[in-house]
Amino acid sequence: MRLPRASVLAALAAAACAGQARVPIDDLARRAPLADRQAAWQIVLFGTPQAEPVQVRGFLRTPSGTGDSYAFAEREADVWLRWPVPAPRVALLDLAPAAGLQGQAVTVLLNDRPVGRLELAEGRGRYRLGLPAEAQRAGGNTLAIRFERAAPTAEPNSRRVAAVVYSLTVGDEHDRGLEDLLAKNAPAPFSITEAGSLVQAGPSIVTYSLRLPVDAELRFTPGLHRAAREAGGRADLAVWLENDSGDEREVWHGGVDGRERPTEVRVPLPGRAGEIVRLALRVQGARRFAWAVWDKPRVLGRVPEAPRAAETGRRVDELRQALAGANVLLIILDAAGARHFRGYGYSRETTPEIDRIAAEGVLFERAFTPAVFTLAAMSSLWTGLPPDQSHRGVAYDAPLPQGPPTLAERLTARGIVTAGFVANGMAGISFGLHRGFTEFHEIYRDRGRRAAAFVEVLTPFFNANKDRRFFAYAHFREPHFPYDPEPPFDTRFGPDRPLTMDERRYAAWYTAVNARKTTPTPQQVAHLVRLYDGNLAYADEVIGTLRRRLEREGLWDRTVVIVSADHGEALLEHGFISHGQQLYDESTWIPLVVRFPKGPRGVRVTSFVDLGALAPTIADVMGLAGRDGSGPPFASASLLPLVFGAPGNDAVFSRTVGERPQYAMRDARFRFIFNTRYGQEELYDLEKDPGEQANIASTRPVVAAYYRQTLAQWIRDLERGNVGEAAKPELPREVLENLKALGYVR
Repeated sequence: MRLPRASVLAALAAAACAGQARVPIDDLARRAPLADRQAAWQIVLFGTPQAEPVQVRGFLRTPSGTGDSYAFAEREADVWLRWPVPAPRVALLDLAPAAGLQGQAVTVLLNDRPVGRLELAEGRGRYRLGLPAEAQRAGGNTLAIRFERAAPTAEPNSRRVAAVVYSLTVGDEHDRGLEDLLAKNAPAPFSITEAGSLVQAGPSIVTYSLRLPVDAELRFTPGLHRAAREAGGRADLAVWLENDSGDEREVWHGGVDGRERPTEVRVPLPGRAGEIVRLALRVQGARRFAWAVWDKPRVLGRVPEAPRAAETGRRVDELRQALAGANVLLIILDAAGARHFRGYGYSRETTPEIDRIAAEGVLFERAFTPAVFTLAAMSSLWTGLPPDQSHRGVAYDAPLPQGPPTLAERLTARGIVTAGFVANGMAGISFGLHRGFTEFHEIYRDRGRRAAAFVEVLTPFFNANKDRRFFAYAHFREPHFPYDPEPPFDTRFGPDRPLTMDERRYAAWYTAVNARKTTPTPQQVAHLVRLYDGNLAYADEVIGTLRRRLEREGLWDRTVVIVSADHGEALLEHGFISHGQQLYDESTWIPLVVRFPKGPRGVRVTSFVDLGALAPTIADVMGLAGRDGSGPPFASASLLPLVFGAPGNDAVFSRTVGERPQYAMRDARFRFIFNTRYGQEELYDLEKDPGEQANIASTRPVVAAYYRQTLAQWIRDLERGNVGEAAKPELPREVLENLKALGYVR
């Protein structure tokens, strides 16, 4: 999904001019599965991020598409439903047998009690299930769906599936309107037609959250579903608009009974350009057969012409020419949060060498990781894809699967020497992250994990390859746990107490803190931060040593140097130590510094970027931009145009570890977090609350809804891996010991 740029929206009012035609901005039919809904029934639309908290097990993720959303179900699938009190209820299950399966049968249990057996017909259909009150519980209930057979899908690495499940609708046992939906030609209670229409059974409300463009206008053609016309139905329709202050107004209303001639409706949407609003499509009244059709509903507006990019393109081309033949050294600091770097405003002198490099090059102020754990972050870096796409069809912690070519594969194919040196096994061979390198060294095996080892291995590499073009990648362990900097860095920022050596070097202490089994003192927290900063300062000093080695070999002015991190590190800002589990700035905001030997100096880029942009940027620097025989273009774009003022992204997305992760959307004003396991939401106003301590999702519902739906669309557009048990790689003893030392396994 390509998000509308907030900066463009902010400029719409000034840029719109008389005579400029309105253009479609938002296709509401396509977005309909992700809209908020209120109805007389409880409706689950499978295959959407909002449904994941109730899809307990047995459902496989599916990519976005046109029409109704759906999920594949395995032979055993469970749905979690909540009801305040037991009461006689009815469920309509909308599904179809998996391709190639005939005579499929289903047994359904509610809280382990059988409530129905279904014989599925060929193709999609809706099936009625009685849900007796005596089988229910107040609160959570498990609806278990058990299919007799399953068949393999065409997807690689996928499991066997039994059915395609579209929706589940639950209502009162005596609701005749619900029973009407079982008729042969009746619509689903909420669906999207191939022609781009939204079918909405009333009474119900479908609510979209959006940013208003200039001269915003809603267009649609109201109608009545054919089956409703045949049954003598009627629907009363209305459109409402609500702003962030909670002010609501009706902006259109009308009725349809099937006798009128379809006519397109155009509704002006009042409000300022860029304002976040909620747009509600209502089917009102309590009539039966109130099955309305909103044909081609869309929001239009005026969009200014893009600024001329000729000057930017010329300067980028000049930089590319100046870098012809240049090498690249990429340094990744593991678990290095940007907020601990002096160049990003930190109070301590932790990074003088990196700050010096930044002063001679470019610092990206808003660089973020797509994932707060090493495997996914580095997979994204090498492939240019979001983690869910780089691991499409396999579990999140499986080795990087074969698929789109990696950066190293592209460079090696062009005769460039590619060498990797890693001190963290999570970035190494066992997880497939060496793919394509000419040589790859897990230096922790024989030289230890400390940053000084990189001087030992890179110095001879520089000497041996000073007459050849190379790409070298060095993945430091620091400032990652263990928090054990050697002297003098253990006392660089204060006394070496009160944490003991065991608490610093072994995961037991911080694991107990995370589990709330022990409460750290303020003195321990302060010491923890000093040790982390000492680790970072030590790594920074080694980077300075590597610079001098490059200078000694005559390579400094022929090498592009990039310093970044795979993710940040939480140090109890939100009650947690380490990474992988939280999506606040301390975990997601990373440094990104690039020094070009012949290029701009002292530049700070404010656009949002993430690690997925590094592979296309390095390929661009090394002359592999575009279609030149090195493979298909990267999905992400090179950062070089941003260096000269081209617009970039206005938001970034990140995820946690796990098959049912949290996802976050972060822009200049807000961060929104969604938990796919439990459905929890968090919204933070970063202007008023930079520490992200006050969750305002409930007090700013209009804003929260906008970010929820935008994030949901981004998630749904991903071609993601399956939900289920991860395929664990067989780890060599040395790798396992390394991961234990880093706190990944116990």
